[in-house]
Amino acid sequence: MNIPAELFHNDTAHRSLSADPVNGILSCGFLVKPTDHFSHDTMLFSHYGAFLLLSGSGRYSDPSGREVELTPGCFVQRMPGKPHVTEVTPDGKWLEFYVCFGRDYFTYMADQGLLSRQPVLFHSLTPALVDSCRALLERFRTVPEGRNFSLFLSMQEFVVTLTQTALQERLTGWDDALTRASELLCVPGEEGYPSPVAVAEQMGMEYETFRKRFRAAFGCPPSAYQMQYRLNESKRLLLDTHLSVQEIADTCCFSDGFAYSKAFRRFYGLSPVQFRKSFSYFV
Repeated sequence: MNIPAELFHNDTAHRSLSADPVNGILSCGFLVKPTDHFSHDTMLFSHYGAFLLLSGSGRYSDPSGREVELTPGCFVQRMPGKPHVTEVTPDGKWLEFYVCFGRDYFTYMADQGLLSRQPVLFHSLTPALVDSCRALLERFRTVPEGRNFSLFLSMQEFVVTLTQTALQERLTGWDDALTRASELLCVPGEEGYPSPVAVAEQMGMEYETFRKRFRAAFGCPPSAYQMQYRLNESKRLLLDTHLSVQEIADTCCFSDGFAYSKAFRRFYGLSPVQFRKSFSYFV
């Protein structure tokens, strides 16, 4: 696709969640790298960084011997403590959209299966994806100071969505079965959401085979995928309705409001009530 010409300049925004340089960093924006001066010898980030290559080409490599040709649509993760090299083809075409946030947030999200530890993922480049980059940067410009955690939540959703979509796009022969399984996990019945074991049985698979195939395809186990769906649905209800926390817990099939609030805080770092208040300025 053709990237709008007006994006080809450095345009970044920076906030802080705390004074901690490793975990408080919060930044995103567009960067151009027109010459090989922007190629980097071994880099080592203490925080988490990533970029989506929108235009241009190059190469990623690391000490393990991994080498990946970079083309538009590549999502490159600069994981904390992992040395790597990025080389820029010096043809003046390079444009990236980058994000940075704290090391501990990345570690927790990766441990929960929300983010991948694969350093380079591949994503179809679409106008909607470019628009989502622009929208995130615009939020950094417009969100008042004091609401920086809401920016982190927006960045978290951007990176998780990008990661999960990229992982889905690499599905191969198991496409239909695993896509169907992912749909079944997200459809509640009279007794709530089906267990991953029940979905595996419905798909005619041994559970361990199903779990391993599902994780390879989506980057997280079926239980984490289902929980993320339920919590995303609850976020929508928190922002788009006036339902109470207990009513949202019932709608999303949690045993009670306490169990829902505990799961929400574990994933997002704040309670449903705090989340609703953080975003109430915008809704």
